[in-house]
Amino acid sequence: MVLSPVVRVKLVIFAVICFVLWQAIRTVPSSTSFEDAIGDRKYDQVVPGAQGSIVPVKVTVFYESLCPDSRSFITKQLLPSYEKAPRLIDPVLVPYGKAETQELPDGSYRFTCQHGPLECQGNKVHACGIANIKDKEVQLKYIACMISDNMKPEAIGLSCAETYGVPWDPILKCSQDNQGDVLLKNYGEETHDLSPAVSFIPTILLNGSQDNQAAILKNLLQEVCNQYSYPKPEECS
Repeated sequence: MVLSPVVRVKLVIFAVICFVLWQAIRTVPSSTSFEDAIGDRKYDQVVPGAQGSIVPVKVTVFYESLCPDSRSFITKQLLPSYEKAPRLIDPVLVPYGKAETQELPDGSYRFTCQHGPLECQGNKVHACGIANIKDKEVQLKYIACMISDNMKPEAIGLSCAETYGVPWDPILKCSQDNQGDVLLKNYGEETHDLSPAVSFIPTILLNGSQDNQAAILKNLLQEVCNQYSYPKPEECS
């Protein structure tokens, strides 16, 4: 059977169309490969209060080692609240308060503290403890232990280190050399950068906000829970 020229042309065109469609289908990823392609994307949008997707509230405490109000807040509010709801609170401690920093001609620093030189020493031991203790729970317990009886900073620092299994020598060395001075100077800059400026110690920030200071001092956990929308985390019930 001899095909006419018209039929041969149509067959060629049909073959070309089939080839083009086949090539196009080959380039389309399968459902599996598509899932693989998007599988690495991270969708971290979190609804505060949704169970299993809790973002902790950053609780930043600007305090002094010999301040009675600082001691009361850390031991009666911050630590107990953290122990009740550790996944809701990210504690950040800033031991400086109403101190002043003077840079000397040789590049070293001199500090003047509200409750005298002993408080400056205590602040420095606290700063070095915070720098050397990475575990937030242990760090907070260590600071709460120290501030409970901070009149002899090195003695209580050693005692609290032994209580919580913390290496004391790095903290002591830090507090006695330039490292401790630099840490305290940096905390001073962070404190002085607050807006509005510090007028009361302790000053507590919840996620960077100074709002509701009186309420925070009275019931920290309640104010932390107020940061979450409904449904509230189970720790807030």
